[in-house]
Amino acid sequence: MIHLLLTIAALLAPPPPFTIDATEDASASFPGAPHIQSFSFAQWQGRWVFIGGRITGYHALGGASADFPRAESNRDVWVIDTTVSPARSYHAPVSSLPASLQDVKDEWQSSGQFYYQDGASLYVGGGYGEDATGHWLTFPLISKIDLPKLIEGVIHGQIPPASISAATSPLVQSAGGDLVKLSDGGFYLVMGHVFTGSYTAFEGQGESNSHTVSQTYLNEIRKLDIQSAPLSVKLIKRFRDESQFHRRDLNVVQIISPKGVGLAAYGGVFTPDTQLSYSKPVYLPPSGEPVVDSAFDQKMNAYNTARLLLYDPAEQTMFTVLFGGISQFAWDADNNCYVENARTGGKTQSSYLDGMEWSDQISVIRKGKQQTSEITQPTPLPGFVGTEGVFIPMETLSRASAGTEILDLMALRGKRTLVGYIYGGIRAYPYRFPYNKSSQPYNSGTVPTQPSDLILKVYLQAMN
Repeated sequence: MIHLLLTIAALLAPPPPFTIDATEDASASFPGAPHIQSFSFAQWQGRWVFIGGRITGYHALGGASADFPRAESNRDVWVIDTTVSPARSYHAPVSSLPASLQDVKDEWQSSGQFYYQDGASLYVGGGYGEDATGHWLTFPLISKIDLPKLIEGVIHGQIPPASISAATSPLVQSAGGDLVKLSDGGFYLVMGHVFTGSYTAFEGQGESNSHTVSQTYLNEIRKLDIQSAPLSVKLIKRFRDESQFHRRDLNVVQIISPKGVGLAAYGGVFTPDTQLSYSKPVYLPPSGEPVVDSAFDQKMNAYNTARLLLYDPAEQTMFTVLFGGISQFAWDADNNCYVENARTGGKTQSSYLDGMEWSDQISVIRKGKQQTSEITQPTPLPGFVGTEGVFIPMETLSRASAGTEILDLMALRGKRTLVGYIYGGIRAYPYRFPYNKSSQPYNSGTVPTQPSDLILKVYLQAMN
């Protein structure tokens, strides 16, 4: 019966007025570009900026590979200049910053940071990792970066201290959350968790909290007032929901609403009872209250991944395109239905599947005036990629709202357009030799992974 209902829901979902092709690898045009995942990102006048993240794959489960040692962190600030062909890569070590910025040096080598670009400024906060003394923590720090100054410095081999300001506050202590700015001028820190101590120790004590290692979910959205001179953070309002806001590693995006630029929170992990993904979106208009969409269940690509945002002003419809990642369901094109991934065994057994599988599919969430629906694109990605990566939109394309990454779909009608790139993140190999979907899957937590070596061009073919 459930299978039938999922089939009917899929057939009733209206197809988006476009198709996506993300199969072309352009990495040869970016010599020297770093292979990283779970980083902070910005772009400014054709230069791409990367801070933090990891130079290894998924942290896995059990043993030393479950941890996030400083030696496996991205220890440089990277700038890729795309205004030349081929693109040129520059980097400068975070260790070159002065001792007065030690907190920044530590945070900028963490992963799972939240970040938001506001014009020529990039805000980077939170994140989990090792500090200089070897302690694992979620950093209670936010830094503001002057992008033009930082880029100029890195191109010349240094990170200018004058390009950075920082502030410490428990209000910004979050890993796996997200930061967005809405049209009311407020910054919104959306969910995440605070992890202290090592993952190995946490697993060793049955994933329960102690005085040496603990995990605490924020269970809330915080509306913050972030001031620049000097940099400071104040709480305006908390929106708390211990049931639906108990999420991390979700996809938080700006959306256009009747009241202006709001936000949508899609997916996220882990549900306390089943250890799966959340399916109900959370919408928050500017200066409003969050609303949980109880009428829609997201099936695909619920873990943090690269995402493309589009808005059709004629239909007043938002489209959020999610590129791969980790998913509780897969799309069965032969039978036109979603299929829930298998759950078998346990961590200590020879066969173990936790139901959250790596995805190579491109899903589209369509949020219209009356309802939300989901559909999967016919052409998959060329690998199991996207998780903890970014979609980089072309700066020259028209935005549906100034200062956002939401592309104007009307301006793309009737043509095939290069709309951007998928960069970084995790590339997974979930099936054994010969490495296709008919092969035996690896156990959950033991899948071979690495930072993605692909830089994928994303083309959009929009209907008239």
